[in-house]
Parts: sequence; structure tokens; C-alpha cells
Amino acid sequence: MKNINKIEFLLDELAVDAIVINQKATKVYVDGLTGSGVWLIISRKENYQIMDGRYQTAAEESTTVFKNIVTKQGNVLSTILKWLAKENINKIAAEEELPYAQFKALSEVCKVKSLGDRIPKIRSIKTQAEIEKIKVACALGDEVFKQLLTTIHVGMTEKEVVGEIYRLIYQLGADGVSFDPVISSGPRTAMPHGRASDRILCTGDFLLLDFGVVKDGYQSDMTRTISVGKATDQFRKMYEILRPIQNETAQQFIAGKLGKEIHNFAAHKIEVAGYGDYFTHGLGHGLGIGGGERPLMNASSNDILTAGMVGTCEPGIYIPGLGGIRIEDDILVTNSAPQILTKTTREIIELETND
Repeated sequence: MKNINKIEFLLDELAVDAIVINQKATKVYVDGLTGSGVWLIISRKENYQIMDGRYQTAAEESTTVFKNIVTKQGNVLSTILKWLAKENINKIAAEEELPYAQFKALSEVCKVKSLGDRIPKIRSIKTQAEIEKIKVACALGDEVFKQLLTTIHVGMTEKEVVGEIYRLIYQLGADGVSFDPVISSGPRTAMPHGRASDRILCTGDFLLLDFGVVKDGYQSDMTRTISVGKATDQFRKMYEILRPIQNETAQQFIAGKLGKEIHNFAAHKIEVAGYGDYFTHGLGHGLGIGGGERPLMNASSNDILTAGMVGTCEPGIYIPGLGGIRIEDDILVTNSAPQILTKTTREIIELETND
């Protein structure tokens, strides 16, 4: 079954005449073009790709599941409105992320229902082909990390580390990054999602490296926190507390468990270790194309893990003024034991310096 067929089932479930799509991740999922000037309509008669002229050549070369409608730049939404009126469409479903002005325009010509989280839930259970693509992305991420360690040195800035990540990602054949790399050092590692700054790496620093690669539309996401030079006693203490917790939590990615159960498993162990106030975010999220992947692993998530889902396991301890440590891997849920797709070591890494 093609991915678009899974979305077509929602026509009956929601009792609508058509589904309007404009989110990039959904367009990737159903093999549509991803440009901002491309919208998709999934209807009971035929599926359409409505776009401005910038995408016409690409559509003619690559589109097989949509009928293409080309209009002038800036006229895509008005073309959709005219199509809805022409086809006597009375009820449609649209993604929740639709901006209000666009929702209002659509609702003036027909009734608009929300798709809610239906598409992310459909996307959450990967086919074997999707799993293989994620594995390739994870392997590329592992190789980027391996080579990155040979380029990092005392005296370079966090931003320069980001530059090296981009260079390696493209050099090794990836298509791009999953997100802006989260790179921080020293006390700045206490910010779970601190972005790279001009801070210079120093001997004894914590260095948090969180990045992912995209290959053939699918993503990886991995974090390792390393020591620049010999690990301090504080680094070693925090790391040796977190490492077994992360490993034990990864083994909780079992079909049938709730996202909040897995989060709470890690949170409880961190609290027992005396660092409960310093784990300040959800344990993880789904992985795949991006754009709101399920399942979610946080304190309130009722997402039920199912074989074929892929998620991140990324507990952390962050102490303001001192630093933070996070270890993150990508985990495949199966009908038996979880599979860790990221293979980079979780042992303490001490970056060699010339000091």
C-alpha cells in the first residue's frame, strides 16, 4: 500500500469530500513536491498537486500520483478555492498547522474539519523501507560524529564546530541536517537546546553535540556529551549516573507501553540519583520525516508504542552554572526487544588536547 492510500482512508473516517495538505512533512510522505508554493488535494475522484510555475518542471519529471495544476505565483490558494467551488466540495479536512488567514479563506467556501493528529499517527508506524532509510541516516550520523572528533580542538569556537558538522554531512553524502545543530560548551551545556555561540572551547569543558542528518527524506538524531581533555570529577560523576539510566530507559521502548510510562521511568531514576530538579524536558519524540513525529515520550503522553515506531531516548542532567550532559539514541520499537539504531559509543569520550 502506498502512503497516499493511508491518507485516503481519512476521507471516509472524517466524512469529507477532500483533504487539503500544505505541510512539508506530509507532502514528503505522500511523494508530493515540498515547495512552499505547492499544495495537495486528496479527493474521492482524483488527487491534485496545485502549484505555481516555479515547480512545473520538477512536477512533470517526478510526479506520478497527482494530477498537476499550475497557476501564477501567489495564486495557489485562490486556485484551490476556485477548484473547491467548481467541484461542489462541501466538506474538507485540513492540517491543524494551517495559518488562520488560509483557514478562514477555505471556510468561506466549504466546511473545514481539522485532521488533528491523524496524519502524524499514520506516519508514526514505519514500513520496512522507511526503517531502512532511517538506519542509513543513523549510520551517516555515526560517521559524521566519528570524523568530527578528529577536527575539534581547544581554541575553536562552538560555531566553528557547527561549520565542521555541515561540511562533513555534505561530504559524506547526506542531503542536509535534521535541524540546526545544538552545540554548546562549558557552562552553556546547562541549556538543553542552547545554540552555538562564539565561545571558545577550553580544556576541561563539557561539550554537548546534538545533530542529525537527512538522507532520502528520513532523519537521524543523536546527542553525545564529551569532555574536552581529561574529564573532570564532576563530568565523570554526572555521566556515570546518566549512562546506565539512558541504557535502561532505551530497553523500555516496548510495544504496548505509553510514552509517559517511558518518560517517567527515566525521570524517576534521575530523581532517585539526586538530580530530579535537573531533568527539565521530555524524554524523546518520534523520528522519521520530521515535522511533529510521533510517538511523544513526555510526562503527559498517552501515545501507545507500536512495532514499527522509531523514537529518541534522550535523558539529560543540566546544572545551571556548571554544565549539562545528555545522551541520545534512536530506538526502533519491534515485536521483541528494542533496537538501538545509532551505534556511536556511550562510553565517556575524552577529546585529546595538546596541553
